[in-house]
Amino acid sequence: MRIILTAALLALATPAHAADLATIDCVAGKVAPAATAKLHADVARNMAESGKRPSYDPAVGGSIASAAAACGLEHNWSEAAIKAARAYTLAKLGLSVAQRVIGERGFEAATLEDRFQSLPEEARNRVLTAVEYQDLVKGSVTEEAKQTRENAELLAEYFAFLSTIQYASFDFSQA
Repeated sequence: MRIILTAALLALATPAHAADLATIDCVAGKVAPAATAKLHADVARNMAESGKRPSYDPAVGGSIASAAAACGLEHNWSEAAIKAARAYTLAKLGLSVAQRVIGERGFEAATLEDRFQSLPEEARNRVLTAVEYQDLVKGSVTEEAKQTRENAELLAEYFAFLSTIQYASFDFSQA
């Protein structure tokens, strides 16, 4: 009896393993199509509005949270992994719209992504500082005609999508 009790206690004391990054896209697969459509509309609106903090319909957050909770149960994720998967999913699902919007404004998504990827891995794997965002934006707008406050905000929002996908997936893999 003692052996069984000891084995049970050891099993409970075993540290949790990090979430499997291969499972993070489970959340996007469970988000309702209507919520994804609303998210796409919110991203387009946010990127068109200058001088305002991006906002999202609460139903979008609720749908992502429900999907993340379901995936968390399915894959035995920790609370930290669920939180990271929620942030990742919002950014990942919104990225295609953000890419379209910046393209319409005359910016090349691949060039901006290369600039982001040129940051040190340590910086990419955490939330970027305001100075880091500012440096990314300044380095991305070389044409004087494009050096506007609106374009600076637009690019900062775009880099926020890239950054969130990167740091949230890193946080997820460490959770």
